[in-house]
Amino acid sequence: MRTVISILQKVLVNHFYKLNAGLYMFLFYVLFGLPQDIKTFHVSIATLITTNQTALLLTLLAWLLYNLKCIDYTIKRIKEPQQLFLSSLEYISFFKRFLCLSYVHFILFLPATAYAVFIILIAINNHAYISAAIILLFIITVIPATALLYQNALKQRENQNRVILSGLIRLPKPLFAIPLFYILQNRRQMLLITKFFSLFILYLFIKAFEPDHYDIRPLLMCFLLAAIANCTIVFEIKSFEDDYLLQYRNFSYSLFKRFIHVLLMYVVLLLPELIFVWKGYPLHFNMIDYWQVVTASVGLLSLLHACLFTGNIHMEFFIKIVFGIAMGLFFIILYNTGIILGVLLLIIAFALFHAYYYDFEKS
Repeated sequence: MRTVISILQKVLVNHFYKLNAGLYMFLFYVLFGLPQDIKTFHVSIATLITTNQTALLLTLLAWLLYNLKCIDYTIKRIKEPQQLFLSSLEYISFFKRFLCLSYVHFILFLPATAYAVFIILIAINNHAYISAAIILLFIITVIPATALLYQNALKQRENQNRVILSGLIRLPKPLFAIPLFYILQNRRQMLLITKFFSLFILYLFIKAFEPDHYDIRPLLMCFLLAAIANCTIVFEIKSFEDDYLLQYRNFSYSLFKRFIHVLLMYVVLLLPELIFVWKGYPLHFNMIDYWQVVTASVGLLSLLHACLFTGNIHMEFFIKIVFGIAMGLFFIILYNTGIILGVLLLIIAFALFHAYYYDFEKS
């Protein structure tokens, strides 16, 4: 087992840190080189994160996006032709392989984990036990869940270019649902982990947060964070459409009807979250504001989908787009724009869809 860990360390971990050495040096300089009083600076940041719900959600979002960056790198690295020898890991037991891959992701995720431990200690010192528990549960959930994704990538290493479509076509299904059936059939593990994580975020929020007065904004921020957790599925759906549903572009549908198909697809994808959030009724939202949650979350995923039409966007750049949009949304939510936010997201998504759909088709 030590030999396997040593090989994975050299192939996956060392290579990852070499590729991102510049980024880590920049972050180290910003976090530890610029502040005059390093201790006071970081204690203040940790205190803000543990006492302010918005700061905590933004921190979890940043860690989630960093985790997606690690996942994207590792799965691509595993699927490289020169890493074919990694398929031999299938011959060791599931438990040993899981431990090895958990170790790999623990080292990849170590910068976030180390800072999370520091924040937890500050939270305990300030008696912010709920924040400490949320961060701890986040860390101990992310590492094994991601290791399972790596397990799945190794299992598909030999047949990574084979996609089973026959089962999708035999039974009549609405057009908008075909990509979802593909995800359910071929990316089941990714779907389950994503849904577990998003529902887990909502559960923690509903159980831990008791507002002094009615305000939809905290729930809306939390729900959009849960929706953002589905961004990898959005990327997979778009990749599936580009590779296997090219004939759909020749159908005599208007752009508006095609966009409606996209909206219906993401309504179905978000159904578990949209149903589960009713556990927070009426404390966290009322019937009128529920439609604000629906339009904002569906509009967000539709906007991310539309952004992928603007060019040949890779996962790493897509994560940056997601992060930028999420940061902008969190600041807009603070102004309590109401249903306008969801409508604006839908309008922007349709505008991008309308502007780039046929350009993408011509290319």
